[in-house]
Amino acid sequence: MVTTILVLVPAVKDPLLAWISLGDEPGVAPASLERVRALLNTDDRFHGVEHLGPEVPREVVGVRDALRAYLVDESRTGLDALAASHPVVMAFGAEPRLVPVVPSDTVAGLLAEVFDAQRDGSWQRLKACANPDCQWIYYDASRNRSGRWCSMGECGDVMKARAYRERGRRA
Repeated sequence: MVTTILVLVPAVKDPLLAWISLGDEPGVAPASLERVRALLNTDDRFHGVEHLGPEVPREVVGVRDALRAYLVDESRTGLDALAASHPVVMAFGAEPRLVPVVPSDTVAGLLAEVFDAQRDGSWQRLKACANPDCQWIYYDASRNRSGRWCSMGECGDVMKARAYRERGRRA
């Protein structure tokens, strides 16, 4: 027997916006996925800066790290644990979607966004820069989804120059 729950979602101020910067270049994602991409980039590996300070709930840091592990290594252990403790339900409207049982549950909201992104195919366009010094998460907007670097003008140039020098040393 399948039970369907209709949930009316009140407007809730997004607490995540206090800790993330939407629209930071390079590789801005479509609106539906930009919150997730911005959260993943709070761990700025290129500059060695952690943008989530001590005032941020540990669960937010935990969901960021679990999402990064899922995106980069396809490890879903952390996300499975978070999903078990942050329930979502289906809400019906113009298009059915998942919403947090508790509207103010930021973690459940992020998990629902990842589910929607996987369903519509945009999750596969979210990638980590192939420059091992960078690892910036970007949205690959290329037609054939072949992007490798967050920015061709920065990391792409650096990585191509490294490969060129390496080939010269082997010759």
